[in-house]
Amino acid sequence: MTDQQIASGHVLENIAHWRNVQSDTPWLVDMKGGQPGQTFTWAEGGAVIDKASCAIKATLKVAGKKAAILSRNRAHWILADLSILSAGMTTVPVFTTMRPETFHYVLDFAGVELLFLGESANWGEVKAHLPGGITIITLPGVDTAEGDMTWDEFLRLGDSVPTPKVDTDAVATIIFTSGTTGKPKGVMHSLSTLERATDGLVEETESTPSWRFFSYLPLAHLAERLVIELHSIRVGGTIHFNEGLESFGADLQYAKPDYFFGVPSIWEKMVQAVLAGAGGDAAALKAALTGPNAAMVAAGVREKLGLASVKSMLSTTAPVPPAIKEWFDLFGLSLLDGYGQTEILPITTTSGHEPRKGSVGKATSGVELKLTEEGELLVRGPGRSLGYYNAPDKNAETFQGDWVHTGDRAFIDEDGYVFLRGRVKETFKTGKGKYVAPGPMETEFQQSEYVEQTCIVGHGLPQPVALIVPSETARALDAAELEAKIMALTMHINEAAEKHARIGAILICLEPWTIENAILTHTMKVRRSHVLDRFEKHISDVASRISGSHVELTYAD
Repeated sequence: MTDQQIASGHVLENIAHWRNVQSDTPWLVDMKGGQPGQTFTWAEGGAVIDKASCAIKATLKVAGKKAAILSRNRAHWILADLSILSAGMTTVPVFTTMRPETFHYVLDFAGVELLFLGESANWGEVKAHLPGGITIITLPGVDTAEGDMTWDEFLRLGDSVPTPKVDTDAVATIIFTSGTTGKPKGVMHSLSTLERATDGLVEETESTPSWRFFSYLPLAHLAERLVIELHSIRVGGTIHFNEGLESFGADLQYAKPDYFFGVPSIWEKMVQAVLAGAGGDAAALKAALTGPNAAMVAAGVREKLGLASVKSMLSTTAPVPPAIKEWFDLFGLSLLDGYGQTEILPITTTSGHEPRKGSVGKATSGVELKLTEEGELLVRGPGRSLGYYNAPDKNAETFQGDWVHTGDRAFIDEDGYVFLRGRVKETFKTGKGKYVAPGPMETEFQQSEYVEQTCIVGHGLPQPVALIVPSETARALDAAELEAKIMALTMHINEAAEKHARIGAILICLEPWTIENAILTHTMKVRRSHVLDRFEKHISDVASRISGSHVELTYAD
């Protein structure tokens, strides 16, 4: 790949480049019924952005004003985002899973004046919590009665207003990270910081022009926005937007992406789908994938998954369990782990050539890492954000000079591979007066194909207690076998742990932890305080029976 083959510069410059180079090439494709629905070419999308940015300027008038987007992933999400940026305003993405109190706080704290409303699962719940003084523009597909004007009506407001020159170092977007213990913090990025983050991603993936992309994870999260939206615009790629969960497979089959981005639960679901197609016989499938016709069988699997054209796959949020990675290796697909934070990204990625169990890889190009005496990972590099919006105290904690305090405990081996060991502030003291860092053990549990979610608690208890949500693989087993697998895993983890940190009891939670039951934040992080509140009685009961080396296993309803 040479610099002449792809665009260079910030995202608005990249769009101008591709409008000139491939004006009639499809850019944004909304899927409908497993087939392309509304499609925007680079010329058509660019023309819409021109009109919308003029309308935004005419409405908000002063550069730097805040405009929010609340919508599931659609072409108009990206068109609205780029129009806000082109107008010199600030985009505030809002999650379609955000709870009412958080929704109100984010829009009110950020001073949002304009809201682009698309299809959103939580709108019926949050609309009563909309702060006053916000103009609502309904995107296509939304009942016009929900807003002040439609997208098409809005576009007509600014036909005669010129698009301003954009300050690339000004705040372009504020992304509110989920708060597991308090209010979410608004991370600020400029066009320049986003450009530098995109540079690192493109270098790592070795992307080439005209790659195809598939968008389904929330664009309100900076990860999807970077690795799909900004990445694709840099290389002139086409984005296909998944219509919904029920059409995921069909949409992916049509999109045939060159690049695919996911999280651990997605990979497990894919493996389960392949196993189901093989009649549930894992041994027979593995034999076929290692036998004389292995290449043909693997090609068939890739085709059925819609990943036959994939050249690069990235997973984030947590290392993929080895058992799942082994399946993808058999499918002929290299699944890479990546690590980053909204405050700075990308940080690390695996190469696929030297897998290290449990590692999130090595530092990406231009990124420097070091550890504090307490083992906290510090990072500096090109994708560093501008800091937190209106939060000087939080800025002082996280941003010190060029270094970003990640809040993650880590270990870096002699070859530079990073192993995360949990959050710095999650350490607790047991009733024996000794400290336990739950992160490493939680990671060990989640590396198992039988565990979907884990939270280890133990403040004031005789020994730590592990709360475990079984994976789909585990749920396919009968109760006795499931319990035996979880118990064997626990005993294996305990063997390597210090005596005071060993798990004393296990609570199996059959109800998944979700955003809806408030245990997960809108960015899918576990709220420990909510776990403690929800299962307080179960934890207390099982802890009262902890004794010796015996580990009790029971269920929590």
